[in-house]
Amino acid sequence: MLLPDTLAAKDFLATYWQRRALALPAAIKTELPSITGDELGWLATQDDVESRIVFTEKEKGKMRYRVEHGPFESVFLEQLPEKDWTLLVQDVDKHLPDFRLWFDLVPFIPSWRIDDLMVSFAAPGGSVGPHQDNYDVFLCQGDGVREWRLGDRKTAAVDSSSTDLALLHEFETTETYRCSDRDVLYVPPGVPHWGIADECCVTYSIGMRAPSSAELYAGAERIFGANSEIRADHSLSTFYSDRDLQADEAMEKGISKRAIERLREQDLLSASLATNQLAMILGSVVTDPKSWLDPESPAEENLQNVLPTSSDLIVHGMARLTAFAHEGEHFAFLNGGARSINRQCADFFEEAAHRRQVEQQDINQLRKAETGNDFLTWMCTHGAFDLVGTPE
Repeated sequence: MLLPDTLAAKDFLATYWQRRALALPAAIKTELPSITGDELGWLATQDDVESRIVFTEKEKGKMRYRVEHGPFESVFLEQLPEKDWTLLVQDVDKHLPDFRLWFDLVPFIPSWRIDDLMVSFAAPGGSVGPHQDNYDVFLCQGDGVREWRLGDRKTAAVDSSSTDLALLHEFETTETYRCSDRDVLYVPPGVPHWGIADECCVTYSIGMRAPSSAELYAGAERIFGANSEIRADHSLSTFYSDRDLQADEAMEKGISKRAIERLREQDLLSASLATNQLAMILGSVVTDPKSWLDPESPAEENLQNVLPTSSDLIVHGMARLTAFAHEGEHFAFLNGGARSINRQCADFFEEAAHRRQVEQQDINQLRKAETGNDFLTWMCTHGAFDLVGTPE
């Protein structure tokens, strides 16, 4: 965990979470997977990887930012200038599953709230410009040094001339931090921030997933069909928030009942919906993968040819899983799909979501359970497991 001994998780959540930024010097105490600029560049050449390069261009004493989206040709990357650019790669944890270990730094955040690990490599002077996010982020510094400037969210002004990048006008800096190897900076939603590389540096960003009311309504339509009763009379730019988050919510095996209550309180969906209906919507939305990250899955008729009978199953690196339980009912959410399940299936699913792996003995027990075979088939055909080339 990245919090110091002098700051308990419950105190961080009560004082800083979604309220104000916090610098955590030398917070990373353990060895975690790392990546070099060249390795990140290789990822950015792949077709199924979301990547971009932001160039900082200085003209008449002012800075402007230009973005190009990947995938990139290796020759293009090799010819980049010596300064004033940043390469960003999203969802590194999906492509390199070992990098999920970075999420262990924030065990006090429910796993379903964690979106991805974005990694950026910046040449000296590299930046993405002044901006603000709609979600929380933990900016973890690897090699090199990056300066972070923070501003006042009340006075932040959107730069309407920025089309490819949602930038702010240069703001009055209220706080400045210089982050070097193993330092972490927590930035809440809406807080303007602006990072500039002092030297070549790598930053690992743990970003949260905060669904908007528009996403939730689209998810509700997908599950229940078009129905005006499921939509609240609320702005489509409103995002789920949990300023009252409690540390024990992260200990639950999936979405907490308190998270569902927040949907009602924030009018993100109609308050007339039942608790299980709200959970079905939220669970399907927060596990819905980006189209290019949708795990490859076998057709049901081909499952017997790829499902091993004597080895463990590894959860696919791109798979998103979470669960919900309420008044004796259990639900599984997998890659945008939602399903009601029994207690034995729930135990199996929760183990898969937590460990990202299931042992063959647990698979055999599931098959003996009521609806177990059917549930295992559902998981496999919804992309839960890495079945391509699975050894027998």
